[in-house]
Amino acid sequence: MASDIRAEQRLHIGADPRIELLTAVQLLSQYRYLTPYRVEYADDLVAHFSRYPPQQAVAFFRSLSLDTGWSDAYPTAMLYLSDPPELEPTQPIPPHIHRAFRGEENFARFVHALRNFARQTQFNHFFTRSQKLYQLLEARLREDLADADPTSQVEAYFGTRQLSYHLVLSPLLHHGGFGPHIGRPGGPYDVYTLLGPTGATQRGMPEYGPRDQLLQIIWHEFSHAFVNPLSEEYYPMLRPHADLFAPLAEQMATIGYTHWFDCANEHLIRAITARLAHHHLGAEAGRRALREESGRGFRYIHAVARRLEAYETQRDRYPTFAAFFPRLIAVFAELTPETLAH
Repeated sequence: MASDIRAEQRLHIGADPRIELLTAVQLLSQYRYLTPYRVEYADDLVAHFSRYPPQQAVAFFRSLSLDTGWSDAYPTAMLYLSDPPELEPTQPIPPHIHRAFRGEENFARFVHALRNFARQTQFNHFFTRSQKLYQLLEARLREDLADADPTSQVEAYFGTRQLSYHLVLSPLLHHGGFGPHIGRPGGPYDVYTLLGPTGATQRGMPEYGPRDQLLQIIWHEFSHAFVNPLSEEYYPMLRPHADLFAPLAEQMATIGYTHWFDCANEHLIRAITARLAHHHLGAEAGRRALREESGRGFRYIHAVARRLEAYETQRDRYPTFAAFFPRLIAVFAELTPETLAH
């Protein structure tokens, strides 16, 4: 019971005003990469914010996203700021965030425009008025996860602890979500899953689920905090195998992965998610996840999953995922572009 209480205290579920502020601006700027589902919340948002004069933040984001398209740096950047309307940096902004906004000064201008937007449109009033929806979504998610403990599941698999975990429910984010982690290099981190709806009712209510799909999304997004720093550290071992990307490049581009690093890293994340499905949802769920990911273009995923099985059976030798990581990514050296794993 005590361990359950500790896990609950480290898992925070709910809406986040910073993310809702960003998605409001994105919706008003006609950003293409929001939820594909018709949710009533979007209509409420447009009705509220259309009462105010055109805002600089909307024009700024429209111009920015026309050049850069989809980027997880946008929602990640918000997590480095305090709640609106102040939006003050709470820790140093990493360089990749500044690059996504075309420079530090440009990022500062966007944050300034967001502050003005929040104040001039009474954003906090809209956020407060929407609490009933946020609380309903949270209650339903907690019910779906009542007998699951995704934080303990990922920490047991990786053999490493993080500072905290956050499931942020956002009715306008794209299907699935994002998995940022915030903190000093090397961790431990505050880990986030920013969840967009996986569907909507006929009446426009966002839905998250079914349960098995929801768990796999959460495992996937939480895993980024454990895997991404290692992939960056060991990229010199991954880089020589960039020729493996060529046969996958066309299909990868359709889902937003245009570089070998991202493709390789996603192979690892998705194979780990499939192995977690195997252990917690059943062997067939794990096999199905591998088949689906291979069909999406992650054609080396079976080889990665087989190597992960070696990690799972040798935890006395490899108590942490980090200890096993060099052996895991060595699997790419054993493949060729002609060896599309099945």
